[in-house]
Amino acid sequence: MGIYSITESALSGLNIAQAGILTTSQNVAGTSVEGYTRRNANAIMDKLAPNSLMLNGSSFAVEGFTRQYSSLLNGQLLNQQAKSSYSDTLVQYTQSVDSLVADKATGLNVALNDFFNAFGTYAADPTNKSMAGAITGAANAVAQRMTGMSTLAAQIQTDAQKGLTDTVAQVNTLLPALADINQRIIEANSPGNSAPSADLLDERDRLLSQLQKLIGGQSLINSDETATQLVAGMPLVERAISNKVTINADLEHVALTFNLQNGPDKGFQTTVQSLDGGQAGALLKISNEFVPDMVRQLDTIALALVKVANSAAQSSAGTATSLAIFGFKVGSTTYSSLATGDRTANIRSIASNADMTSLYNDLASPANLMTANGLKASNFVSVAPSNFLQYFTGGVDGGAPLITSARANTLQQLSTVFASRASDFVNGIGVQVATWKNNQKADTVVMSNLKDQRDTISGVNLDEEAANLLKYQQLYTASTKVLQAGNQMFNTLLSIMN
Repeated sequence: MGIYSITESALSGLNIAQAGILTTSQNVAGTSVEGYTRRNANAIMDKLAPNSLMLNGSSFAVEGFTRQYSSLLNGQLLNQQAKSSYSDTLVQYTQSVDSLVADKATGLNVALNDFFNAFGTYAADPTNKSMAGAITGAANAVAQRMTGMSTLAAQIQTDAQKGLTDTVAQVNTLLPALADINQRIIEANSPGNSAPSADLLDERDRLLSQLQKLIGGQSLINSDETATQLVAGMPLVERAISNKVTINADLEHVALTFNLQNGPDKGFQTTVQSLDGGQAGALLKISNEFVPDMVRQLDTIALALVKVANSAAQSSAGTATSLAIFGFKVGSTTYSSLATGDRTANIRSIASNADMTSLYNDLASPANLMTANGLKASNFVSVAPSNFLQYFTGGVDGGAPLITSARANTLQQLSTVFASRASDFVNGIGVQVATWKNNQKADTVVMSNLKDQRDTISGVNLDEEAANLLKYQQLYTASTKVLQAGNQMFNTLLSIMN
């Protein structure tokens, strides 16, 4: 082997050592960076080396740097990110209502049971003022629970709509950023350039991960390493082109605006009411399905309560007396009779759970004017008299009971109807939230497993990097000594020749 070959090999060794030390330092620094992908320096030898001039020795060169990356695993991670974010958001926004309905101290079904039991006790002695007063106390508790549940539902709806607004704003910040990264990747692939840098590809994957967390959809890596983000089958980002997400004025729909790059007059919109993943999908689910159903269940119970409770103080001809138990306070007016023409509240008799189901279905109709006119759970109030003598004619001792024993018994018998409806309401919320919690646990396990698999391929092992650093330091030292030996040999030869 000639001196030139030895020198060439030593210089190549120095280059490889420097490249290895560089990648090792990058890997160590990348341990604190989310989504960082481990790099390796690739070395080739003999005639494969692009700078080899002699084929009879051992010539080496650094061919380039490789990201330790699995496209299949990365795609699975992105999809799971959308699912995990979806279930996390559902649980986060609904855990308060789950704890409220399950708590006996705050649950509606317990208050309803106490209310109907008060009527059963009153039926045994309708002349007893204290027993009449128990009806007022139980009615006030029902109204408080109903108001509390309605307030919570309204708060969840407000939080979900605000969260959706914030989510969309973040998405619209990320979309042009991803389009910019795509453009830089395209430029890196142009003639005269080698390939996109690893940092550029890592940033692309980080942006895709954030988009999946926020809005879900499908992330595709194109053959030129650019990314396409699809939602509802339409591209939000297509290479260097980014579109936009907006929220309709009703705050119940998300509008996807496409082709803005052709001018605002040439774009088009498609509106979706649900998304299959991400925070936005979960918030739409809560805002468009979970809360409206919860509110409609409460409205059903409220309207039925006003109907049956106040009918106990009616005469045999159906004429209402001055005594009412529940009502709806709309503005400065309280409505309690629910007769035809009373803000269009014409409710059929409530005698079975089937009647409650029919009322529930009626409230879903666009033709429903009862809740539109304020006869809903959020306006539900107790109007039961605080002066217990008002349960009797003339409001004096010795007056005849306005609610007879027979009517109190009839009302008490309806307790099973309301208990069934309240139980369905509580169980429905409980089962739904429990399902979301179970999904969250499953998604967390899957996400953790996928991250562990990714870290096995792409993650940085500090022990391994320490060993690599020692190896490259030794290679650097050895290559330096070879160069020093070659230099001494060359100087010795020159001395002999001189």
